[in-house]
Amino acid sequence: MTPRSKNTLKQGGLSKVWRFIAHNHRVRWIFLFSLFMFLLVALIRVVEMSANHHYDSIWDSIYWFAVTIATVGYGDITPRTTGGKLLTIPLIMLGVILMSFLTGTIASILTATRIREGRGLQKLNLQNHVVICGYNSNIERVIGGIVSTARSLPDIVLINTHPETEITNLIERFSEATIRFVRGDYTAEPTLMRASIVNASSAIILADPGPDGQAKPDDRTLIAALAIKSVARNVEVCAELLDAANEVHLKRAGVDQIIFSGEFNGFLLSSAVMTPGITQALREIMCTDRGSVIKRAPIPRELVGKSFHTAVMDFMEHQGSILLGVITEKKTFNMEDMLKGDKDVIDDFIRRKFEEAGRSLEIESKGRMTVVMNPGKNYHITEDDFAVILTSHNKEMNV
Repeated sequence: MTPRSKNTLKQGGLSKVWRFIAHNHRVRWIFLFSLFMFLLVALIRVVEMSANHHYDSIWDSIYWFAVTIATVGYGDITPRTTGGKLLTIPLIMLGVILMSFLTGTIASILTATRIREGRGLQKLNLQNHVVICGYNSNIERVIGGIVSTARSLPDIVLINTHPETEITNLIERFSEATIRFVRGDYTAEPTLMRASIVNASSAIILADPGPDGQAKPDDRTLIAALAIKSVARNVEVCAELLDAANEVHLKRAGVDQIIFSGEFNGFLLSSAVMTPGITQALREIMCTDRGSVIKRAPIPRELVGKSFHTAVMDFMEHQGSILLGVITEKKTFNMEDMLKGDKDVIDDFIRRKFEEAGRSLEIESKGRMTVVMNPGKNYHITEDDFAVILTSHNKEMNV
């Protein structure tokens, strides 16, 4: 870099500082007050140096200045000359004004920040949190499930455009959890970035028809999934889907898990008539605030290679839990392979969104999952397996 370019950079930096001071009235007044006070201190030091050795040291002068404007008044260093005392009077008055001004400014900034957080307008800085996109009648049960089943409760961030009062009431109902709110459209990347989506561990997309109630929930879910995966490919995305015909599109968008709304209604209704008691048993298991819950748990290393029957007995003996089945996570997949073959409008849309974001289609999921309930006593546990267990509510796992 040439000397001329260095000077240009310095001049550009100074001009930005001056513009900032000139356009911000608070900073401008603080700057003027500070400048005038430093001039007073320099003048007092000149007047006092001949009769007061405490002002010989520049550091002692700075210390006296700080103590004086803070109105602490230790008294270990004081002006002795009449001129020094007269000049100190306006310095003290300016110090009181400056400290009051600084205190008020800091308080107003903190208050504004709290108001912005309450309204969902503040940018969050979180790690390993769960982001819930959208709002519908299931949101309370979703939050309740996270709160009751998580061993280490993560921070929860809500993104939606629901009325502020209802969001506040929802947050107050789960006072044991740390829940933040971001107001905005969860299909837009700037809104997702305010929710610190890049640092999130997982995201849940609820079927939400939008603020006017006219949009198609599945279309918004697809766009939100594309937006999330384009900026945070490692975030685990779980989406609620209304129309099963759209499942293939969500898979192509990289959604890790898909839940169909009302998928089990027919089974529950028929079971209530044909096999009384089954519906109540399933409700007991699925309602997280009741006696027993189904959980995913790691399988102890010593059980790898052992039979499923041995694992069942081990969980029952050492954990007091019933092993129902296994979840197997296999090798990740490549999205480009999913888009090969016959092209359609959705495929072109997904490719275009990723290209606009500057992302590759070679995005890996967290793993393709296979769930096998009661695989048989001769099934052998592998390193890729996790346990599906039935355990008592909020029972601590020691695996």
